[in-house]
Amino acid sequence: MPSARSLGADGDRRLAVRAERAIVAGMSTVTEIETALERLPVEAQREVAAWLETRLWPETPAMLAAIDEAERSLTDEGGVPVEEVRQNLRSWITG
Repeated sequence: MPSARSLGADGDRRLAVRAERAIVAGMSTVTEIETALERLPVEAQREVAAWLETRLWPETPAMLAAIDEAERSLTDEGGVPVEEVRQNLRSWITG
């Protein structure tokens, strides 16, 4: 069977069609997963979210060290009242 490279423009079109089908198939799968997730009770959705979070942002030594430092800082220096956080959050994020 000839390779796509040897097929010229016709091969390019075939590859483009295959790529488009793969993208559509992926979107269909994501859509199906989203639909199934929406049918789950909220607590089950939270469980899936927590699982997905651990897959996307696994704990690293640097992350654990930062959490330890944050806990130490809160213990030593105290925290910020929630009212102050609500009042200043936007400026802290965009500041």
